[in-house]
Amino acid sequence: MGQWTQARLLAFKKEWYGGRLDNEGPACYELGTGGPRGGNLSWHYVGHTSNEKARMSSYGRNGSHLAEIITYHLNRGWHLYYRAWAFDTKAEAEKMERSMLARHEYDWNDKLNRR
Repeated sequence: MGQWTQARLLAFKKEWYGGRLDNEGPACYELGTGGPRGGNLSWHYVGHTSNEKARMSSYGRNGSHLAEIITYHLNRGWHLYYRAWAFDTKAEAEKMERSMLARHEYDWNDKLNRR
């Protein structure tokens, strides 16, 4: 059985930190904000991908489809973090995402939450 990675810093202000991106396979991931050393960490979004490294690079560099809300938080001094759970297939990662959405309310997943 796999497990979540430790929270990894992804972006702060206009800098992104992609040096620790190591998985090019499927994953379920959470995005969150926190202080400079991971303090006050709050998870805001859950998703799945077929390529964790490429997906996190997209979030870190330009915010991807969450650009507006990520920029809003980064401009207020928050740091963007992520954690991921690697899977063998994208279908397994998507199943994990659905399970997380069924159990938690993610404020950046407004269209996919259980309500």
